[in-house]
Amino acid sequence: MAGAGATRGGTVKAMTDMKARHCGITALIVTAAIMTAMPAGAVPVGSLKGQQLEHIYGDYAPGGDCRTEPRLTIGESGFAFRALGRTVKPATVEFAPSYMGPAYRGIAMVVFPFPRGNPDFGPVRLTINDGEKRGVIGIEADLPPGQRADPFHAAFTRAARLERCGPAATTAPSPPQTLPAPATPAPARATPAEWSNLAALEGRYPGDYDGSNIDLFERGAIAAALRAQLGSKFEVLKTNLAVVSPLERQGRVYHLSGNATHQGGVEQAYILIDPARRAVQVGLWEKGKLRVFAPASGDRIALPASIAALAERSPPETATALPGTPWELMPVAGRAPVAHVAAAGSPTIESFSLFCDNGRPVVAMLLNKPLGGARLTLSWNFAGELVNIPVQRANADGTFWQGSLAGTPLLARLVQRRDNAMLRIDGRGEGEASLVGAAAMLRPVMWPCARL
Repeated sequence: MAGAGATRGGTVKAMTDMKARHCGITALIVTAAIMTAMPAGAVPVGSLKGQQLEHIYGDYAPGGDCRTEPRLTIGESGFAFRALGRTVKPATVEFAPSYMGPAYRGIAMVVFPFPRGNPDFGPVRLTINDGEKRGVIGIEADLPPGQRADPFHAAFTRAARLERCGPAATTAPSPPQTLPAPATPAPARATPAEWSNLAALEGRYPGDYDGSNIDLFERGAIAAALRAQLGSKFEVLKTNLAVVSPLERQGRVYHLSGNATHQGGVEQAYILIDPARRAVQVGLWEKGKLRVFAPASGDRIALPASIAALAERSPPETATALPGTPWELMPVAGRAPVAHVAAAGSPTIESFSLFCDNGRPVVAMLLNKPLGGARLTLSWNFAGELVNIPVQRANADGTFWQGSLAGTPLLARLVQRRDNAMLRIDGRGEGEASLVGAAAMLRPVMWPCARL
C-alpha cells in the first residue's frame, strides 16, 4: 500500500510501515496532502407525507396568536413561512435527526428550512419542540460571523420563538356530558408466521393489533425460532423494529427491516427467513454496531438486495459502539507517537490519527471500505459548529485519506469541547468521535506544529 502527493509547498515525505493495534485493526499512515476546501453535501426533505411527522403539523406564531406575524405553517406539503406580507414555501428543508447526537432521547428536532447547498445549511435554524415542549419552535440565526440575515429571515429570528396556534375561546364551554361507553369489540388477532404460510403473508406488516397483520413475535414457529436464536436480545429486536417494513421476498428468502423510532442507523434490525432450511437470521444494530445472529449451522443466509443496501449504508460488525472510546497515544516505530481515536457508530470511518508532518498538523482517516474519487470533505460537528477538513486519497484502494489541519480550528475545538463530535463525509452522517481524553493526548503529540 503506497501513497504520494505533491503539496503546494513541496512533496510530503511518505510515512510507511507504521503499524499499531486498535481494536485488532492495523493502521497504516502514508502521504499527507494539502487541498482546497470542498463543499459538504446536504440531505434535503420535500413533502412531509409519510414521514410520521403529523404531530408537528399546525400553524405557529408568536404567543400562539395566528393573527400576528411572522407565522409558520407545517403540513403534509412542507413548510410555509409568512412575514412582511410575503409567503415563502421552501421546496426542500433539511432535517438534522443526529444533530444532538445518538445518545439524545428527547423530542426536539433540528431543521434547516432554507438550505443553500452543501455545506451551507442556510441562515435559519429551527428547533421543533424546543426545550422539550411540544408545540414550541425556537428560531435562531445560523450565519457566519459578520453576515446579516435578509429582512424576511430576520423577521423570524427576531421572534426567536413561535407557539402552535389554538382556537380563541369565544364562549364558555358547555358542561361535560356523561355518555355510556360504546361496546368495544375484541380486536382481531394477527396471523402467526409459520414456515408453511409465509407466501400468504407477503406484503403484510408485523403487529398484533389487526387481523391483517403478522404475529412475528408471540405465536408461531417463526416467533419461537427468533426467541431461541436471540435469547436475551429478543426484546431488543422488537424495540428495533418499532418502525418496520412489510414482509417481502427475494428468491426463496423472506425478509423485513426497520428501526427504533427516530433511531435509524443506530438502533435497527433486519430479519431473514429461509423456510426451505427452516432457518432465520437476524442483523441487530445496538448503539451503532451490527451483530449478526446466523442460523445454527453457521452458514449465513445471503442478503437480499434491499437488506444488502441497508447494511452497506449502516455501521458494520467491526464498528465501535457508541459513544466510542477515549483518545489514546499510538506508538510509531522510528518517530513520535500519534494521537488516535476510533470513530463510533460509523458506516464508513474506522479511526483517525493526528500528528505533525514536516512541521504541519495532519489528520489521517482510515476507512472500513473504499471510497472513490480523489478528494472528500470530512466534517466535525461540535454541537452545531461545523469544521470542514478537505482530505485526499492516500492509498490506491481508497481506504486511507489524509489532510492538513493548518489554518483550521479543529485542534482547538478538540481540546476545548467535551463529550463527542458528530462526523460527516461529504455531508453524509458518519457516526461520531469521542472527545474524552482528546486534550491530554493531543497536547504532547501536536506541540511541535500547533499551539494548543
